[in-house]
Amino acid sequence: MMTRLTTLLILTMALGKAVAASEIEIANLGELSLAYQRASLVTSYPGQNIAAQVTFKKGEAFTVIAPRRIQQIKYLVEVGSFVERGQPLAELRGPELHHFLTEMEVARQLLRSAERRYKSNKVLFEKRAIKESQWAEISEKYYAAQLEYEHMRHFGDLVIAKDEEDDSIVIAAPVSGIVDYALEYNGLVSGADIALIVPKSAIRLEAALPASNRKGLAYLKTPSCELIVSSISGIVSKFFVSAWSEPLLPQCELILGQTLLVTPLYTTNAYKVPMTAVFQWQGTSSVLVHQGSRLKLVQVELIASSGKDYIVACDKSLENTEVLVSSVSAVQGILIGLGGE
Repeated sequence: MMTRLTTLLILTMALGKAVAASEIEIANLGELSLAYQRASLVTSYPGQNIAAQVTFKKGEAFTVIAPRRIQQIKYLVEVGSFVERGQPLAELRGPELHHFLTEMEVARQLLRSAERRYKSNKVLFEKRAIKESQWAEISEKYYAAQLEYEHMRHFGDLVIAKDEEDDSIVIAAPVSGIVDYALEYNGLVSGADIALIVPKSAIRLEAALPASNRKGLAYLKTPSCELIVSSISGIVSKFFVSAWSEPLLPQCELILGQTLLVTPLYTTNAYKVPMTAVFQWQGTSSVLVHQGSRLKLVQVELIASSGKDYIVACDKSLENTEVLVSSVSAVQGILIGLGGE
């Protein structure tokens, strides 16, 4: 009976000591030099630098495709140059290009003929003068001719000059943007890419972000600009996810294909306190808050570092409160009963 009572008394005293140790009267700290600094509310904080590349998302660039085999290409602009829509892009050579232009002209004539037949028979069909099966056949041939010609016309519209004697044509850029291409010594087969044109509105940053750090990411900061993060991949590849920015701003002064280090900026409701204010207490990070004649121990969670400060989260509001920044270890020692330094 006495043993249980003694144990309960010891536990009660220990609990009372632990509770009491969470704060201390400033008057009991003797001649310790005490200095304070205000904690400030932050809505964003920087993470560690991550690798990024100036690039574009799949599908956002315009691809110029060879309609037939091309034996020789002479590009009229350099890789990475900006071209305006309609500007001469490349000179293409090869006998199959001449055949393509001939086929396109034949397709155009066939479409005109099919269109005339379609329009004249449409009136007859509406008057019930021809059978439905005949009208279906006429309509089918007309739409097939239209699709065939339109398919060829997309490339044909790019041809701004042609020389039938040496089977060459000059094509123009279909859109404005940055040009990219790979030189092929053996020409290009039908369906191969002649060039890739990336509109300026599609050029953005892609950053490799540790998957564990994706929550709250709001901006990617370069030495010259700050870009909003537009999307973050939901698929992890070797511990990383891809974070995409909004299109580059003019002041970014970055080049397509360039790699660089960027600073991720995270949004949060947190506080900035000096590193000297933070110490370990019973296995958690804590600070000592100045409240009238007392110093009160408050637990915090370290989120990041910024220069000589920590970014911390706290269940209680620390906005505009003063935290102890000097003699912290001495006060800590007094709190645990070891006495001042």
